[in-house]
Amino acid sequence: MDLATRCGTTGCTGAIEDGYCVVCGAPPTRPAAAPPRPRAPEPVRAAAPRPWNTGPARALVRMPVVPPQDPEDAVLADPHVPEARRFCGRCDAPVGRGQGGAPGRTEGFCGRCRAPYSFAPRLRRGDLVAGQYEVAGCLAHGGLGWVYLARDRHVADRWVVLKGLRDTGDADALAAAAAERRVLAEVEHPGIVKIYNFVRHAGDGHIVMEYAGGRSLRDLAVAHRAATGGPLPLPQVLAHALDALGALGHLHERGLLYCDFKPANAVQCGTELRLIDLGGVRRIGDEDGAIYGTAGFQAPEIGDEAPSVASDLYTVGRTMAVLAFEFAGFTGLYRHSLPDRDRVPLLARHESFDLLLRRATHPDPAARFASAAEMAEQTAGVLREVLAAEEDRPVPAPSARFGPETRAPGARAGALPSPADLAAALPRPLPDEDDPAAAYLASLAAATPAEIVSALDGAHVDSTEVRQSLAHARLVLGDTAGARRILDGLPRDWRTLWYGALADLARGAAGTAADGFAAVRALLPGELVPSLALGLCAELRTRASDAEPCYERVWTTDRNLPSAGFGLARVRFALGDRYAAVDALLAVPPLSRHHAEAQLGAVVARLKGRDPAALNLSELADCGTRVAALDLDDGRRLRATALVLTAALGYVRAQGAPPAGTAVLGVPLTERDLGFGLERCYRSLARTTDDAARRLALVELANSARPHTLR
Repeated sequence: MDLATRCGTTGCTGAIEDGYCVVCGAPPTRPAAAPPRPRAPEPVRAAAPRPWNTGPARALVRMPVVPPQDPEDAVLADPHVPEARRFCGRCDAPVGRGQGGAPGRTEGFCGRCRAPYSFAPRLRRGDLVAGQYEVAGCLAHGGLGWVYLARDRHVADRWVVLKGLRDTGDADALAAAAAERRVLAEVEHPGIVKIYNFVRHAGDGHIVMEYAGGRSLRDLAVAHRAATGGPLPLPQVLAHALDALGALGHLHERGLLYCDFKPANAVQCGTELRLIDLGGVRRIGDEDGAIYGTAGFQAPEIGDEAPSVASDLYTVGRTMAVLAFEFAGFTGLYRHSLPDRDRVPLLARHESFDLLLRRATHPDPAARFASAAEMAEQTAGVLREVLAAEEDRPVPAPSARFGPETRAPGARAGALPSPADLAAALPRPLPDEDDPAAAYLASLAAATPAEIVSALDGAHVDSTEVRQSLAHARLVLGDTAGARRILDGLPRDWRTLWYGALADLARGAAGTAADGFAAVRALLPGELVPSLALGLCAELRTRASDAEPCYERVWTTDRNLPSAGFGLARVRFALGDRYAAVDALLAVPPLSRHHAEAQLGAVVARLKGRDPAALNLSELADCGTRVAALDLDDGRRLRATALVLTAALGYVRAQGAPPAGTAVLGVPLTERDLGFGLERCYRSLARTTDDAARRLALVELANSARPHTLR
C-alpha cells in the first residue's frame, strides 16, 4: 500500500479510496493547521452562491406590457445633438458650443486637442448603405455616433438598426465598434440584441443589428413620472435588475464586461428587458482598451483601475437607484454615493432594498457582490420582501443560504427562551458543497452536538466547514469560549460572522451579537434569517419597538419561519397592541406543526390581563371554541380552560349574565356555574402535579372559586 493512500487513523489498516478509508470511513490525514498569523484587516466577503434560479421571483411581478410600435414612429423628426451634450471624443472637452448668441458648429475641431468632431448625421432618409440597407432616419445619438433605422432589402424588408461611428478618425471609436461587432457575433442571449452584419459606407463603418423595438428604461421612467408624478414602482425596478443581471452574467461567463449599463441602454420589449448598446464591451482583464461609461453610473475606481465584474454590478445598483426614487444630484453631489436612508422615504420603508443598493455600489470593489449570480440571488430575495410588504401577502421561497427552521423558540405562550436556547435554535447556514470535507460532514447530519465534538475535535480532517461545525456544536453545548477560539482562526466570510454572532448570543451578549447579525444582513440583504436573529436580539434587550419591524419583515414574507410570528406576537403584546398580536398568531398556517401552539397563544393574548369590562361575548365564545378544538395534554388543556372560565366569570360580574342557555366550554355563563367550573378545573390541575406547594396553591384556588352554598 502506498503511503499516499494509507489511512492515517491510529490502529486502522485500511486504504483511502475515492477520498475515504474503505475500513473506518475516515478522510485522509491532513497536516494540522498552523496557528493563525496576524492578518491585516480584509473585507468580509459573502461566499459565491450555488447556481440559483431567480426566474420564479421575476415571474411574480406583473410587468406592464410595452406594445410593439411602428418602427418609423421612433424616427427623430429633427435629429440633432443639444449643445450641452457635445464633447470631444478624444479629450472630453466641450465642443460645438455657441458664442455671442450664434449657434455652435456641428462639425469642426476640438479647441483643446485639435481632434475633429462631427455631430451631424451622415446618412439621410433613402440612402442605401452597402447596397442592402435603406435608411429610414435617425433613432438616437449615442456615445459612438448616430443610430439609424433601416430596412434590409435583401432579407424580407426586415427592420434593422445601423449604428455608425461619431468620428471615423478616432482610433478608440473604431476599436470599440470592432469590439462590439466581435462580441455580438459570439453572444446568444434573449436579453441582448443580435448582430447581423458589419458594413462600410462612404468610408464610415456601421454595425447592423436587430431592431429591438420597445422603449428604453429612461423613456419609460420619464413617461411614468409625467403620468403619475413619481418613479417606477419598486417591484418593476427589481424585475428589470434581474433581467439585466441575467444578461450581464452571460457576458461575464464569456470573459466580457458591459461597462456602460444605464437606463438608456436597456429596452423593454413586451415584458422583458434587452441590452441594446454594446459599444463599451471589453474583455475582462483588458488594461489598455478605451473605457466607455456615463457619469453617475460609472464606478468611482474607473480611471485608476480597469473595469471589472464589480464595476459592472455597480452600474446596475446605480440604475436601480435612479429608477426607484427621486435621485437629484446623482451626477453631482451623489455621483459616487447614495443619500442617507432617512432622506429617502422608499429606502426607509424598504430597508432591504437600501442594503442591496449600498452593497452593490460600495466604494470598495472588493466589498461589492462577487458575481451577477450572487447579486441576482439577493435581488430576488429583496423583491419577495417588497412584494410581500406592498401586497400584504406571503411570498415564500427556500433560502439560498440557510437551512430550514427546525425549532421555533418561544412558540409556547410565555417568556422568551434563554439566549443559549435561541442561539441553538436559529437556522444554520447551508453547508458549502465545495468544502473538501462536505461529504464527511454530511454523514454527521443526525449526530448530537456531543457526538460532533467527539468526531471533529482534533480529528484528522480539517477545513473551514469542519471548524465552523465544531464551533457550532461547542456553543450549543455551552462552550462559547471554545467556539470563539475556533472561529477567530477562520477566514472572514459571512458564515464566520454568523457563527461568531451565535456565540455572542449564546453567552448573553445580545448587543454584540446584534452587531454581527447586522453585518451578515448587510452582506445578504435578501435573506430573512438575519432579520429574525436581529429581532431576537432586540427583544432580549427589551427593545420591543426595534424587534417588531425585524419580525414583521420576516413573518410578512415567509410563514415557514414561525418563530418570527411568535416573536411578532410577543412584542406587539408588550407594546399594548393585543389584537395585532392575535393576528400574527392566527397567521400560522393550519398545516404547521406549531398551529396548535399559535391557536392557544391567540387565546392567551386575547384574555391575559384583560379588563372584564372590555370583553365581549363573541370573543369569549371564540376562545372557548378554539381551546376545545386543540389537541393538548391534560395539564395545558386545564390551564387554558381556567383562563377562559376566569375571563368569563369577570365578564359576568362586570357586565351581567347573558341570556339563559349561553355557555362557554360547556359551562353556562352564570356566576354560580362558572365558579363550580373553575373549582373543578383547579382541583383537576392539582391532581396533575407532584409539587406539593403547587398542589396546595391550586387547591386553595379551587376553594376560593367555589360559590357559597348552604352545604
